[in-house]
Amino acid sequence: MLRVYRNLFWFFKQEWKKYLIMFFLLIILSFLAIFPANILGTIIDLIASGSMKTHEFWVYVILLILFAVIRYGSNYAYHFMINREGQQLSYELRKKYLNKLFSLDAKVYEKYTKGELISRISNDMQHITTAATTLLQELVYNGSLLIFTVGAMVITISWRLTVASVTIMPIAFFILMRILNHMRKYYKTHRVIYSAMTEKVLESIEGVKVVRAYVQEDTDYANLEKALLTDIKSWRKIVKFESIFGPLFDLVYSLCYFIAFAYGTYLVINQDISVGNLITFTTYLGMLYAPIISLSNVFNAVNNAIISNDRYNEILNEEAEVKDDEHSKHIIDFDTIEFRNVSFKYPFDKHNVINNISFTIKKGETIGIVGPTGAGKSTIIRQLLREFNVTQGDIYIDGEPIESFKVEDLRNLVGYVPQSHILFRRGVDENILVGNPDAPMEEVQRAITFADFQKDLPYLSEGLHTIVGESGTTLSGGQKQRLSIARAMVRNPEILILDDSLSAVDAETESTIIRNLKEYRKGKTNIIVAHRFSAIREADQILVISEGRIIEKGTHEELLKLNGWYRRQYDKQNMEK
Repeated sequence: MLRVYRNLFWFFKQEWKKYLIMFFLLIILSFLAIFPANILGTIIDLIASGSMKTHEFWVYVILLILFAVIRYGSNYAYHFMINREGQQLSYELRKKYLNKLFSLDAKVYEKYTKGELISRISNDMQHITTAATTLLQELVYNGSLLIFTVGAMVITISWRLTVASVTIMPIAFFILMRILNHMRKYYKTHRVIYSAMTEKVLESIEGVKVVRAYVQEDTDYANLEKALLTDIKSWRKIVKFESIFGPLFDLVYSLCYFIAFAYGTYLVINQDISVGNLITFTTYLGMLYAPIISLSNVFNAVNNAIISNDRYNEILNEEAEVKDDEHSKHIIDFDTIEFRNVSFKYPFDKHNVINNISFTIKKGETIGIVGPTGAGKSTIIRQLLREFNVTQGDIYIDGEPIESFKVEDLRNLVGYVPQSHILFRRGVDENILVGNPDAPMEEVQRAITFADFQKDLPYLSEGLHTIVGESGTTLSGGQKQRLSIARAMVRNPEILILDDSLSAVDAETESTIIRNLKEYRKGKTNIIVAHRFSAIREADQILVISEGRIIEKGTHEELLKLNGWYRRQYDKQNMEK
């Protein structure tokens, strides 16, 4: 538990004045809680002896009302402050987590599933926030209430009766702690299962169109139900142990009450204590039940907080492999980019995806890349984004290693249109402005024209302001591709990468976009990954990739003369036309 609070020390240090005030409010609340029972016992003794006077009765009534008002005020002030602190901590933790997540390279997104990352920012973070708010309240309030109550029982009534009645409670409490420590592994297992269940729910929601298209609703529902049942079974193991707590404490408490009444009656008969004292004592004994049960639940929640803290810190302790150092240089332009014997494998793969890739890109050139599906085409061009470090070989920009330049500057050189097109639930114009939030509307219109998207605007209900993306207007595959191209173009990048980004457009639209490349991007570099040769036939250099290697290289005319893979595929496409 200490490591949870040690990791939150920065927040406690930042908010220490407020936590100090809340600490004293809890002490006041617990201290005031013991007085009504004492007053009740005094009133009973006075009534039993016949010495109660009217004005004394009203004094006690006023005292009880005064204590209630003070407790209410203190309780209100405390809960107002602790709720605000909980919200503030939740905000700080999420901000810290997201900042770290966005600073990490692609390796982390290969290592963790979306379900795991989401469960950490939702479920786990809630447990950590609880540790800094509710758990702290339970520890301070219930801990001090136990001390004050047992102290009052010893000092004001009878230390012998207190020892006889209460001694069994710590023994039962110790047994419960042993059970809770044993349960920690079940909590940890449940977190992993919960993450997997979250991942499955996300997968089912995201893939619902495909599932329906292939009439696989029953199969997908069965898999989803299996994930939910696994989660429930995991939780049942925890509940089985948690179910021991209540009955065990009820048994212990019943035994404590029996001892208190039996031995207390004996002391009353011997006139060691009064009837009012016995009533007060049993009231105090009743006041011990809630704090002890609450503290046992605290340790239950502590287990959750420890596991959540470890999972949260697992992300915070991740280090990006691709990052700047103190010697990283700025770059805003380039003359040549050279791949020199570059090999690469993804972090959790066993074999290289590309092997010994060597070629040179000159500023202003258009490079075409073709090859069979899964040959490694996208992997080659993604090296320019420095999502990962290359496994072997080097990439040079103007004769200097790519690692010597700032990562952000390198990515600012590139306008990348990936194979999968992500649209945000925003207007068409806002989706385009993701590429360059400061672009004037003239640049947005220019990017739309470049991507040949202007012909679609009249058919959208709100034109440029039509909401697209999740829960928005549904766009076709070709429209999504062209909107993504416009997003890349609005930043007017030095290098435009179209990663199979013309596959869903018709031949006429493709021809328009290729023509716009020549007109709009004179002196700029373009890299086009395509399956249709019509998209790359006018490229300055074409690379043919197969099984992660360059098997042919040259212009369209040069490759046709080789009578190799390129020529065979080109002839086949022409025959299909």
